Formats: sequence, structure tokens, C-alpha cells
Amino acid sequence: MRWLGFAVGLVAVLLIHSFLDTFLPGALGFLDPYLVLVVYFASGGNLVGTIAAGVVTGLVQDAFSLSIFGLHAFSLTLSGYLVALLNNKIVLRGAGAFAACVAGAILLNEATIAVLNNLLVSETVTLFDRRLVLRILLTSGAGAVVHQALHTLQARRVRTEGPVRRRW
Repeated sequence: MRWLGFAVGLVAVLLIHSFLDTFLPGALGFLDPYLVLVVYFASGGNLVGTIAAGVVTGLVQDAFSLSIFGLHAFSLTLSGYLVALLNNKIVLRGAGAFAACVAGAILLNEATIAVLNNLLVSETVTLFDRRLVLRILLTSGAGAVVHQALHTLQARRVRTEGPVRRRW
């Protein structure tokens, strides 16, 4: 059931990607829906599933980007794995903790991409600039809103589908 949710999330991320690319060109430089999906999946704590989710999401992102094929797959897998590992050691719950995980994953993701670009292409990438700060704020905020909305929907579903208590 979790993989079905991941597949629906990946389709939603592709729709967001297409919408942003069509109506707001350049907006994907400030918002990373792929990373939010991987971090949300990693917040469950399943390490092997997170690796598979990071690879699949990264390859889909690589298919729509102009960078080296596999670059985002590796960086998203590494970011998701570390978030899942952290979530196994320290149980992180709530939208604030999720936003902090997304912010850390963005920093790790950008650093991994910069190092790999430097090693593989010998291209210097500026790591810390104003765009990165705005990207952290927007993606973390959007991730926290999505996290809170999904948990509210799940709690409402559990409440309505739960066992009915009879009152005497």
C-alpha cells in the first residue's frame, strides 16, 4: 500500500513539475518537489524502500533535466537514506521536524551535486548563494504544508474507518 502511495506521489510530482515548467519557468530552481517526495517516503524509516524510492525518483528527475544521467538519482538516494537512518535512530514527528529534514536534505543534495559535477565534469558549481537560501525556505515550507495535509487526511481516515464504540 505504501508503494501505491509513492506511485501516486510520483505522478503528482510530475504534474507539479510540468505545471511549474509551463507556467512559471525557472521556478524549479526554487522548489524541489522530488526531494519532498523522497524525504516523505524516508520519514517512514524503511531503509531499503527509501533507497529504491530515491533511485526511481532521481532517475525520473534526471530524465527531465539536462544534467548527467544518474546524478540526481545518486544524490536523492543518499539524502533519503540519511533521513531514513536518522528517523530510525531519532523518531521525528510533526511538520517542523519534517521541514528540518527537508532543509538538511536540500543542503546534502546540493553539496552532493556540486561535488559530483566538480569530479565528473570539472565544472565549478557555486554551492552557497541566495538561491539556495530561498530554495531551502520554499521547499521546507511546502514540504511542511504537504506533510501536515497528508497526516490530517490520514488521521481523518483512521478516525472514520476505526472500530465503532458502542455507548451503553
